[in-house]
Amino acid sequence: MKLTRLILATAFAALPFAAPAADLTLDPSIGQSAIRTFQVCDFDPGSPAPVCPRPGTLENTFSFTVAFTTPGIENAGFTFSITPAMGGEFTTFEWTFTDPSAIEIAHGSGEGINNQTPADVAVGPGGDYTYTIHYVLESTALRSAAFTMVITTGATTGEVPEPGTLALLALGLIAAGTMVRRQTL
Repeated sequence: MKLTRLILATAFAALPFAAPAADLTLDPSIGQSAIRTFQVCDFDPGSPAPVCPRPGTLENTFSFTVAFTTPGIENAGFTFSITPAMGGEFTTFEWTFTDPSAIEIAHGSGEGINNQTPADVAVGPGGDYTYTIHYVLESTALRSAAFTMVITTGATTGEVPEPGTLALLALGLIAAGTMVRRQTL
């Protein structure tokens, strides 16, 4: 009986009870970047995003984690997509970036490619870093609203690629998606 308990205890201890995986994994040593688009609201009730208020306010705070597999640096910025352009606006848009011990290491507000303070933040390896984003969207006649986050990395200070090119690509993709959605509605 004691041997059976010992075998069961050993087997149970060997099971992989790892922490949940990060939402995103980046390797700064090779300068990996990520573009994430978040749909805030949509006029299409079949969309997973909430329906845009007409008029009204949407407010949300959410977070996601990033694992940096090697030491390096990080920068982040945001772009907005609002359709129609005069149909509403983000009246509040703030974000923080915390290290694995939950200490804030950077923050930013509003739309901008290089609006992270400070820029070139040291990251990795080990542990999940967290981005927490808070926004308030005021709508008068919105059909859709979204924002895109561009995260760039590099091995050392000065090697982080300019996120402007990535942001332009992201804006183009959002605009193309919005045009397709408009044509189908």
